[in-house]
Amino acid sequence: MTLLQLDSQSRRPLLSFAIPTYNFGKFIGETIKSIIEGATTFKQDHYEIVILDGGSDDETDKVISELTQQYRNIRYKKNAARGGIDRDLNEVAGMAEGKYIWLFSADDLLVSGWDQHVACLLEMQKDIYLVPAELCDYSMGHLRNNPIFCTTGNKYLEFSFDGTSKTINAYLHRANTLEALFSFMSAVIVKADLWRALKERPDYYGSCWAHCTRLLPSLFQKTTLVYANKYLIKKRGGNDSFMENGFVSRIGIAVDGWGRIIHEFFSNHEHQEQLFKALRKDMPILLFVYAKISAKDRLEIIRLNTMSHALYSEWSATRRSKIYYLLYSLVPASATLNRILEPYLPFLIRLRHKLRALISGIK
Repeated sequence: MTLLQLDSQSRRPLLSFAIPTYNFGKFIGETIKSIIEGATTFKQDHYEIVILDGGSDDETDKVISELTQQYRNIRYKKNAARGGIDRDLNEVAGMAEGKYIWLFSADDLLVSGWDQHVACLLEMQKDIYLVPAELCDYSMGHLRNNPIFCTTGNKYLEFSFDGTSKTINAYLHRANTLEALFSFMSAVIVKADLWRALKERPDYYGSCWAHCTRLLPSLFQKTTLVYANKYLIKKRGGNDSFMENGFVSRIGIAVDGWGRIIHEFFSNHEHQEQLFKALRKDMPILLFVYAKISAKDRLEIIRLNTMSHALYSEWSATRRSKIYYLLYSLVPASATLNRILEPYLPFLIRLRHKLRALISGIK
């Protein structure tokens, strides 16, 4: 008897999509339809879509109301006030009734037939699954695939953790980005019992990474994790909700947040080297250069200088990273240069993705 059959008998969904949202009414309808209309194997009884609205003042209510009349497996709750992504994600995951919880963003999409692959994965009954994404622009045009781990072919990767440094070493050695540490929310499918057994981290509320710090202890205990190695997610670009306080603040969310996380969870020097290298890959020096050129005031420049020095000249810094920092320090903050570069920014973003795909050997 398959897992789908067992859960149909128990009347419990096999899978819960846990979606926190705030003012994403423009996108969330397309997200929900990609899940429901893209399912070719799962029936609506096999999965549910649970949405926690952090007090949106756009058309989110109307969009969800129309969809709940069409589909019976959607549950929606709207809070009076915004709790922030960390609190809202924790709350919506707590509402899930499925055996597995898929943390999911309100503006990402799933490809058609996603459930065929996920059904095969969940039959393995592992603790955590990571699903890579195809990076897209705002209109969901393809930019590149973004593998979480270094691998060849389409075969999944399986990791078994036993609480030793050896298993962590093997895992981090294969990691391609910090998404291996759950930084991309939509990549994570976790067994509900494990999620509930792990400790909530309210001290990370406001960081945007509280879900990562909840999940990370699982890597230091007996846990099984599978990397799907199938690009089932289309990740929307140009719509980063972490950008609401500006570009410099967005860089700070990544650098300050992951600096704190890495120092807390990974005391091993080799682990820190691997992870800060991955953070520098995710936050290349050219981002700091552009942020410096376009900085609004001296306080932003001071913050950028502090963050770039820490990431490129202090934290497990290499000779190359120190040279990058030196080059960054020579670039002037210039409103004129910003005006010249701004029209070319979309082209430069696409060029960066193409170069990164070329270097990584991916499409």
